[in-house]
Amino acid sequence: MSSPLLTKREPNCQNISFPVTISSYNAQLPTNIDPTSTVIESLLTNLVGWTFDVLVEGTFEIAGSYCEPEVQIPSRANTLQLLVHGGTYDRNYWSGDGAPGYGYRGDEYSWVSYASKQGYPTLAVDRLGNGLSDHPDPIVVVQMPAHVEVLAGVARLAKQGTSPLPRAFEKVIYVGHSFGSLIGNLVNEKYPNLVDATILTGWSNTFLVSGVRDAIGLVALPAQLVDPTQFGDLAVGYMEVSSESGDVYAFFQQGEYDPAMQALDWKRRGTLTLGELLTFPFAIAAAPRYTLPVLVVTAEMDAVFCNPTAGLLPPNCGTGPGNLLAQSASLYPAANPYDWYIVPNTGHCWQLHYNAPDGFNASHAWLEQQGF
Repeated sequence: MSSPLLTKREPNCQNISFPVTISSYNAQLPTNIDPTSTVIESLLTNLVGWTFDVLVEGTFEIAGSYCEPEVQIPSRANTLQLLVHGGTYDRNYWSGDGAPGYGYRGDEYSWVSYASKQGYPTLAVDRLGNGLSDHPDPIVVVQMPAHVEVLAGVARLAKQGTSPLPRAFEKVIYVGHSFGSLIGNLVNEKYPNLVDATILTGWSNTFLVSGVRDAIGLVALPAQLVDPTQFGDLAVGYMEVSSESGDVYAFFQQGEYDPAMQALDWKRRGTLTLGELLTFPFAIAAAPRYTLPVLVVTAEMDAVFCNPTAGLLPPNCGTGPGNLLAQSASLYPAANPYDWYIVPNTGHCWQLHYNAPDGFNASHAWLEQQGF
């Protein structure tokens, strides 16, 4: 089913939703986890020996925003950008924390708008358990393996033409951010011939579980307690960040963002699940069979993926051929090509910083170089 969005600006967008049927093997987690910082930290400390043998099957409704580009370029009309947001966000991350055309300062922070001007159709989805998509069990179901199957299913539907999208797409470009990039990495590992190119933003292979464990464990609380008005009907395993200072440290670089943008981002923050928190450390995996183009676009001062000292030193992705993004090529030995770009003067959520257009431009210039 579909319904029109407000049409104040181009591109021409619609809200859509569609069922995705999955079968995944999730981790065997205790269903009665007490969502306290101590328990979360303890579980993240003892990752060795976990088994992913719990079969999860079901059909889930996935919501998204589909946008036809305002600039028509025939060679790009059948190439879809599939946009997958990070943790605590929804589809609106890709359009400045608002519906397309209605984000902060209009289109200034909008990947969707930039892609539209380059002639690319886009589909920004709410991941399972986020936004307007279904919210199943946050411990048993909403884990990393289930996300992989859902996003792989969305890509297949786009290519088959059986979704509510207007046509079957010849090519799908997977564009992820942070948690969405972790999912994309695993999609490429498991289904190396599914998506035709991959852009991983807010990502590298340098990811310290200890640092994230400490940060998340201290500030994530049940969303129904933090914001009962918005999330009061969610199960206890749906979590929300409760420390604004912690959120700023993780996602923003001091002096490089509009304070009003950050305030809006905090006000509109979403949730993450216990199942996600406990299974995302397994998402840094090699994809040796993926032979298609890969671009990594990460902030210069990314506190999540370029913070190898866990805060002892300021986060920095490095410079030159030995930087952390270049080193991440080890996960994609067969990618053709594997490229990287460090977005200057930005933090983890670089799409929400003053210099966001620089990252937008670099990403789309690369797509053009690859013939998309």
